[in-house]
Amino acid sequence: MFMTTPNVKTMKDLLTRDEFRLPKAGSILSGTIVSVSKGSVLVDLGPVGMGIVYPGEFLDSPDRMRALAPGHTVSAVLIELENEDGYRELSLRSAQMTTAWQRIRQAKEEGTIISAPVTNINKGGLIVEVEGVQGFLPLSQLSAEHYPKVEGGDTAKIVQALQKFKGVEMKVKVLDFIEEEKKLIVSERAIRDEAVREEIAKLTVGAEVSGTISEVTDFGAFLKISDTLDGLIHASEMSWGYVEDPRTILEVGAEVKAKIIALDGGRVSLSMKALTPDPWLNVAERYSVGAAVTGVVVKLRSHGAFVALDKDIVGMVPAAELEKTALIVGEKRTFTISAIESAEHKLLLATQ
Repeated sequence: MFMTTPNVKTMKDLLTRDEFRLPKAGSILSGTIVSVSKGSVLVDLGPVGMGIVYPGEFLDSPDRMRALAPGHTVSAVLIELENEDGYRELSLRSAQMTTAWQRIRQAKEEGTIISAPVTNINKGGLIVEVEGVQGFLPLSQLSAEHYPKVEGGDTAKIVQALQKFKGVEMKVKVLDFIEEEKKLIVSERAIRDEAVREEIAKLTVGAEVSGTISEVTDFGAFLKISDTLDGLIHASEMSWGYVEDPRTILEVGAEVKAKIIALDGGRVSLSMKALTPDPWLNVAERYSVGAAVTGVVVKLRSHGAFVALDKDIVGMVPAAELEKTALIVGEKRTFTISAIESAEHKLLLATQ
């Protein structure tokens, strides 16, 4: 009669024990790449066995497969414990996505600044990639430096202005994400928002600032007040007279002084003309109601026409007057002054 000892395990016990130790589908495993071919990537998972990654994993990103080489250590999600070829079927992409979302969550919680290459453009902003995850950088979340300066919000011009960012690495923060829906929103503006808020808090309306012109557009110029803060000098604030093209007044690199006229929603509005004498204070000395004056039509709008009477004073012909006489931009003719409101900087004209 044979006696069994407590330390001896039956084969069933051993198998049961080994099966218990085997990983389950969905587990993240680490291993070393053994070989890379067009048909598969073999991964040595140590005691767990040999894993395999099929090329279908890389259809959307062939560059990732080309970057793999024998000896590289990788993490992968177990798809199937044992496929028909006897391998542990793995997914590198699933593991990368799982890890990527974990890093994205951490970046949001910690407010980490991350680098995200721009992969595409649309009318709403930039498509970027963060840890292999596609994200969206909305126009509203671009920094003031990169925001497209397009008057009127013309969509075609905005998209055209954004093309220069394709392939560029943008420094951003994670603004929001929903992993289940694969949605990721990032912000470039958030990086400077805090610094900008601190700077704006130090500014006051009426104060004088100086800086360098960083950009000139059809509607105005941007004055770089500091490394993180720009202010807008609208064309109407460059001179008391009519400004047809801001580029005839200012150029990039010019050193300029201006007065702060508004601080609103993180924006700084500036005026150059506010630092010069107001010509409307003595307008009554030069012009009077009922007098005939000669001027040049400089702009036509739905509510009237603007007429330059001299280098500083621009009068307006109301729309009702234009029903009587058609005016042409650039035309020089005589008008009659119908009203003067110096405090409002208004001088109304009637056609003759």
